[in-house]
Amino acid sequence: MSQDSNHYNQYKKKLKLSGIKPSKKLGQNFIFDKNILNKITRLIDPTSCDLVIEIGPGLGGLSEALVNNGVNKLLLIEKDKQFSYLLNELKSKYPNQIDISFEDAINFNFDLANYKNINIISNLPYNAATKILTSLLSFHYSTHKFNDMVLMFQKEVAQRITANYGNKDYGRLSIISQFLYQCNIEFDLNPAIFFPRPNVDSSIVSFKSLKKKSGPNIKTLEQVTRAAFSQRRKKIKTSLRDLINEIDLIQKLGIDSNLRAEQLSVSQYLKISEYLDAIN
Repeated sequence: MSQDSNHYNQYKKKLKLSGIKPSKKLGQNFIFDKNILNKITRLIDPTSCDLVIEIGPGLGGLSEALVNNGVNKLLLIEKDKQFSYLLNELKSKYPNQIDISFEDAINFNFDLANYKNINIISNLPYNAATKILTSLLSFHYSTHKFNDMVLMFQKEVAQRITANYGNKDYGRLSIISQFLYQCNIEFDLNPAIFFPRPNVDSSIVSFKSLKKKSGPNIKTLEQVTRAAFSQRRKKIKTSLRDLINEIDLIQKLGIDSNLRAEQLSVSQYLKISEYLDAIN
């Protein structure tokens, strides 16, 4: 029996003994390969932050790998209370390193007074990944508390986050993510390493904070990108006409008004948004 098969069987047994049934509704797919878990944790630098937060730890496999790879303080945020026994058992094993909050990450208040520098890591559920990411980006914009993030997405979402302008995958998520972070796909994950096995490929994306202290209001950037990409086949002189006139685009910002949404760089979207902030 291969090592991967052994890990897989161990997880199935652990789930059965615990009475845990992975929730399709919550998008629960667990990684059972310890080599992969260690590979993911090595993307987090525990010395660069006061706290690592793991969203959706589930069975705690990644959580234990984080502690074993040098994370001194780890906060687990888990929505599904069927994992409470396993996670509390893990906390009792590492009482000084692990804290747990059983609530939805989307509603969680990340403004933790005792911590200024936080790293985020998560095997995000596919069905809520984009919503959680945009929530994290908005919070980081307002507080600058998140140093780096290591997040797992469905492969096509990861490609959207990291896409450059001119690419078919480039869109709002690319621009808002790259406004605050340097985003890279670190490696892809085969469905065979998960239990239950998903029907899609996954990718691990690293987010390295650009530590920006200036730039447009993120709400303005969201407004501009929403207008541009809701009519992505039209030229920006048309899609953005309710926000900015063509003369200002050309003369004040030096942007070709005949470009379409996917042809503008992140820096050009920031320039438009900053201009709107200044005149409104």
